[in-house]
Amino acid sequence: MGEAKRRKKNDPDFGKPKGASVLERKLDLLQKQMELRLQEIRASYQHKGNMGSNVEEVIREFLREFLPPHNRIGQGEVVDFDGNSSTQLDLVITNEYHPYLNDLTKPSVFFIEGIACVGEVKSVLNSNDFDSILRNCLNYKQLKVNLQDGMRTFINPSDLKRFVEKRPYFLFAFESQLSLSTLLEKTKRFNADNNLDFWQQLDGIFILNRGQIINFGDGQGTFQFADHKGNTIPGLISIDIEHDPKVLFGFLSWLNSAMPRIEIQFPILMSYLMKGQIPINAGR
Repeated sequence: MGEAKRRKKNDPDFGKPKGASVLERKLDLLQKQMELRLQEIRASYQHKGNMGSNVEEVIREFLREFLPPHNRIGQGEVVDFDGNSSTQLDLVITNEYHPYLNDLTKPSVFFIEGIACVGEVKSVLNSNDFDSILRNCLNYKQLKVNLQDGMRTFINPSDLKRFVEKRPYFLFAFESQLSLSTLLEKTKRFNADNNLDFWQQLDGIFILNRGQIINFGDGQGTFQFADHKGNTIPGLISIDIEHDPKVLFGFLSWLNSAMPRIEIQFPILMSYLMKGQIPINAGR
């Protein structure tokens, strides 16, 4: 075998591509560093607003490192063609078509067609926070995306409704006062009470000290969850840290599957400046 040594079958990285193993180990290390960073922020700041701002910036720095350059990371409100707006969002990830309006060092206004994904960040999630996030997500999912004629997408039909006609929304928290099972039940109850279809629902919940809850929609999307028989399972799936502690790895995996590539003919800002003059179709 020369200098190359085969990895043993009891090696946790056995059977994985080398690049995937390196990435997984790096994300494990970053997850531990994030947990330590939270403790450092707590020790440095007493004001809740300062603490929250610093925690949000930790996640923005992480995303800047792992997402392509055209996915700019900011914060602020998202508006649609009809003038509707989201609530203030901690994380706004643009796609390559969003105009370069400013350096994103302060809250901005974004156009929904130029959005790849949005999210909320909490240092410690409590029940009131989560109730607000569910409502804010529904408000965001009501924004209408104008789909230009001739637009091309590189995604399957299941994900088209969730991630192109609508844009994904996630929650990321360092800690939670609520158990993962409680968060799952509250999410299911909210979806049922409001009679929400899968493209109107919260798409992902990622909590470093609890685990992750991922919404797999109808189960036919690019990112799937299968049982031991290989059958795909739709809807909300909860994975606690005892079964899989790699929350950051799960978050990045989901995020990359939830931001499909699209191609459009016209700059998105043109449709806002010349309303009614460019052929468009309002998304659901």
